[in-house]
Amino acid sequence: HIVELMRLGRLKVSRLFKSFELDAIIKQVTYAAEAKRACNIANCGALGKRTYKTVVVIDCQGLNSDHLGKEFRVLMKKTAEVLSGHYPETMHKTYIINGPLIVRAAWNVSRHMMHPISAAKFSILGSDWKKVFDRDGVVLDGNALPASISWSEAVGELADGGAARRRGWAPPADLANLAALAAVAE
Repeated sequence: HIVELMRLGRLKVSRLFKSFELDAIIKQVTYAAEAKRACNIANCGALGKRTYKTVVVIDCQGLNSDHLGKEFRVLMKKTAEVLSGHYPETMHKTYIINGPLIVRAAWNVSRHMMHPISAAKFSILGSDWKKVFDRDGVVLDGNALPASISWSEAVGELADGGAARRRGWAPPADLANLAALAAVAE
């Protein structure tokens, strides 16, 4: 499965909404989902089996009251609608790490509103997240979160022969298959 790292806690919510309208953000969410789909399609051919699911790691370190505001809640609701409506059953598992107490409290309430099968796809992890990743086969650069990565770094690394593989933000097979898919598209 593709492993997607989302650094939700590092998101500067006020800056995001000063710079982009909601529709522009949703277009980016859709673009990212299509990129994951393209990686999975390329992996299907390379692996000889159907792959279409994603493992999501949400790093909540730095989460603050800005993430509870109305604009951000609307964004999260719209994102969930788009992803569940257009990309159903593509989430294999979601791990939430470095979450403050409010995350655990919200989960304890909201999980009871979900179907048990859906709820089982979420894990709220404490300081033992590295052990759980080892057990579940989730690899992020030797179990360390990358210090930082920007879109321009990601694009540059894809072009430079696979330095992104050392970052751990995408499996090497996905990067190689995406590069092969891009070469065919040219």
